[in-house]
Amino acid sequence: MNKIFVFIFLIVVPFVVSAQYKVSGFVKDAQTGELLVGATVVELNTLNGTVSSTNGYFSLIAKGKQLSVSYVGYQPVEIIYSADTLLSILLNPGSELEMINVSGQRYQSFNTSRLQASEILAIPAIGGKPDIMKTLQLMPGIQSQGEGSSLLNVRGGNPGENLYLIDDVPLLYVNHLGGFMSVFNPDMINSIEVYKGGFPARYGGKLSSIMAISQREGNNKQWKGNMGLGITDASFNIEGPIVKNKATIIVNGRKTLIDPLMLLGSGLADQDFFISYGFHDINSKISYRPNTKNSFHLNFYQGDDYLKFSNKKQENNNEHFKLNNVWGNWLLSGRWSSVLGARLFANHILSYTSYRLKVYKWYLENNTNNAQESEQIFRSTVSDLSFRSDWQFKLTENYSLEYGGKLTRMNHMPNYVYNSSSNNEADFDVLNSFETSAYLNNKILLFGFIDADLGVRMVNYRINEFSTFDFEPRLNITGQISTNHSFNVTYQKMNQYSHLLWTTGAIMNNEVWIPSDDDLSPSKSVQYTLGWKGLFDNGRYETEIVFYNKQLSDLAAYKEGYSNLIGGGEWQTKIEKGGSGKSAGLEMLIRKKLGDWTGFVAYTYSNTTRIFENINRGESFVFDYDRPHSASVHVNHKFGKKWSAGASWIYQTGLPYTPVIGRQYILEENGETVEGLIYGKRNSGRMKEYHRLDLGATYNTTNYKGRKVEWNFSLYNAYCRRNPNAYYYGGSELSTKTQDYDGNYQHIKLYQVSFFPIIPSVSYKVYFN
Repeated sequence: MNKIFVFIFLIVVPFVVSAQYKVSGFVKDAQTGELLVGATVVELNTLNGTVSSTNGYFSLIAKGKQLSVSYVGYQPVEIIYSADTLLSILLNPGSELEMINVSGQRYQSFNTSRLQASEILAIPAIGGKPDIMKTLQLMPGIQSQGEGSSLLNVRGGNPGENLYLIDDVPLLYVNHLGGFMSVFNPDMINSIEVYKGGFPARYGGKLSSIMAISQREGNNKQWKGNMGLGITDASFNIEGPIVKNKATIIVNGRKTLIDPLMLLGSGLADQDFFISYGFHDINSKISYRPNTKNSFHLNFYQGDDYLKFSNKKQENNNEHFKLNNVWGNWLLSGRWSSVLGARLFANHILSYTSYRLKVYKWYLENNTNNAQESEQIFRSTVSDLSFRSDWQFKLTENYSLEYGGKLTRMNHMPNYVYNSSSNNEADFDVLNSFETSAYLNNKILLFGFIDADLGVRMVNYRINEFSTFDFEPRLNITGQISTNHSFNVTYQKMNQYSHLLWTTGAIMNNEVWIPSDDDLSPSKSVQYTLGWKGLFDNGRYETEIVFYNKQLSDLAAYKEGYSNLIGGGEWQTKIEKGGSGKSAGLEMLIRKKLGDWTGFVAYTYSNTTRIFENINRGESFVFDYDRPHSASVHVNHKFGKKWSAGASWIYQTGLPYTPVIGRQYILEENGETVEGLIYGKRNSGRMKEYHRLDLGATYNTTNYKGRKVEWNFSLYNAYCRRNPNAYYYGGSELSTKTQDYDGNYQHIKLYQVSFFPIIPSVSYKVYFN
């Protein structure tokens, strides 16, 4: 297969077409100067066209001198240009057209979900605050781990197999509150592209998905902002020109309101401890455009979760303890983008990101004669220092090249452990790995109706004495069957050089990243897809069907009996290695993007399994988050200029669990008899199915000062379905024990844990200039 790709690269080069005009430029919002990502640029009366990139940039070689530029929610424009020129195209927001011209529809993307900020804001959410991750869970092939979770499983993968990029910079941890909310604030988002397959050659390092988030640059005309208040957090956003039409800044932040309330409530409650939880995010971006051909961007992000727990001082109680758990991210990056001609565009990024998890425990027993004090510290960190350079070169009307490379230094400290009660110093390992990659992608138009992306990514990974070189071919072919119908075939091979170990079910984060080495091989995946897409009713409706098959190998997980790396013993001994997996499925999507009524219907059928030598006796078992059937329906309607409303209904097969098939009596060393449960095959049972209805409405008005005000009302789980989050076995609904106080054994029963009933919420946001 690899030789075939090399052969294609060498011999498939289309002939240069005479009488061509080289045109490139940027597509922007006329009112704010914001770049528009995914705008359609088409040469009039032809199928020759392209879309603007995450930089708002496009490049086209045309035979004529007229272009049509369009973007959903904006008034389309027609441009007449001179030869070999760099354009700045401004689109004005306007009502969406009921009829559209589909002449450029061969530029349809498969295995990709693209969402604009306006679409994200239309999805009902808990707290009245839209959440990007929960919006993505409505898309086919993307599923949540459980009730209320923002963690994503894409086509049978785990959350650690998703690459999250903010302006092409990786962010290592993307959730708050144990996965209940994501770190992405919609006020910063321009657009988001999710690749489930057919990955572009420039992306690598993860097995399951690429989530490329483009952030806004801020208004370059005037200063403006907003402040919001919801039941979970307060937020602010401010943006404006530092130098008008040349330099802008946007700053965004949010902070929970529940932590002081939890501390106060636990202090007043009839309980023996204080508890508080909270998180914050702060996000900023500075953009500078000294001229039409160059731009510089500086990004910053910092976010933390913190959980604190301590006991109350009481008489006759000589024991005191406290627990502090902190986890979060830092991100800092600089980017230089440059147009080096109508044919050539370059993008260079220097970035640093880090993630750390810290658990601090303190205990004091103050007796009359002496005091015993101890403290424990657990810390896990990972950092990423990278430089990447990406280039786009438009050779002819039918042929363009994308190429570049990336250098990465990763620093891992998986398991720092300190215990004052032992005389030993802190035990930890520091592991440095280096990843060097280069890629080449050929974008070719064959015979006027076949778009072929033929790419390859080459990676060298080194850590200590271990080194490996991997060759990752990419194939993405789209053929135009007719004006409104197309098919797609993809093939890709991926490698992942760090493994995520995680345990669900706890608010305290315990995600730990560990690097591959000579003992722990890099994970691998091979994926094939076959798809069809059709447009109906003059492009008002879009339908897509995709079949996929994915093979996974060299997976890692906790060994049975372990849920984290905290505690004594070598951390390497707690890891199960060499796992494999299979995932296959069918995805369908019907979408209406135009008119007052918009929405979509999505359905996924899938089957995902895992095999580990020392788990489930080495037999294949259903993946922990396998859901064979998953469906979602979303509708949104605009009622004039002030009101809009949306509804989302979700259905999923219940999660698998391991059932108990009996119990046995175990004789302990002290002579007492205790009960032990006998479990069946792993994940051989199913929880009951999951479904819920979410409703939302937005009301736009002005306050007494004439400022724009937005009220958001939402109803989560509108018919109050008791969806299962977990099952457990016990003698009663309040206890997992099957012995009563007299030592008599009770009949064992299966009980369900449900988290969220119907939850109404409201949020308020005021805008100012």
